[in-house]
Amino acid sequence: MKQPELGRKIVELRKQKGLTQEELVEKCNINVRTLQRIESGEVNPRSFTVKILFSALDYDVDEESLNQSSEVLESYKATLDKVKNQIQNNNVMKNSRSFFYDYFLATGVVWFLCALAIVIFKLNFQVKEILLTIVVPLAFSIFRQFTKNNSSQQADKKESQI
Repeated sequence: MKQPELGRKIVELRKQKGLTQEELVEKCNINVRTLQRIESGEVNPRSFTVKILFSALDYDVDEESLNQSSEVLESYKATLDKVKNQIQNNNVMKNSRSFFYDYFLATGVVWFLCALAIVIFKLNFQVKEILLTIVVPLAFSIFRQFTKNNSSQQADKKESQI
């Protein structure tokens, strides 16, 4: 149970039992100010303190925790549905596939040009040049991915305006 609902529940149970704050505090062996702050919703008490208060008020905590568990489950299901919808809407797999397609295409073109340069000009590539042949296609693919995403977002905005 969340605050301030917890505080209201404790006040309600205490009044049903006909107890004052001082009487409840004596039963639970806690500070009066602590109970006041819990009831007003100022603090979020430890689970141990809540159990002591509920047992002193003869309230079954298990019933409340079952309700809370079902609320948490519903929250998780809603979150999972949102994530599932986002994945379906964003086509994550399609985007990653096109990214790798662009990367390997660009890598192939660059390596082909390097091989052509080696054959024609009899060049020997050093480590720096080889790293460049890997970095350039990667930069190209990332650039293509961002331009594709921006253009698809702009298209979505135009469709929503119509």
